[in-house]
Amino acid sequence: MKIKDLANLSNEARDLISRYLKDNDISVNALAIDAGVHPTQLWLFLRGDRGLTDSSLQKIGQAIERNKKY
Repeated sequence: MKIKDLANLSNEARDLISRYLKDNDISVNALAIDAGVHPTQLWLFLRGDRGLTDSSLQKIGQAIERNKKY
């Protein structure tokens, strides 16, 4: 990762999560609950209306890794 990549970090995370949900036919609510984040927060992040903390993004990444479908 390079310094310039930080400018697109949220967009890239949003794209990765959206692709994971679509490719694995998983709902936003199911992923949020599995990750231990509030579903509304994840919805708002995916719509681009709000950001997520790095700890929330980490929890989501860990949930995706646990499912090993991506």
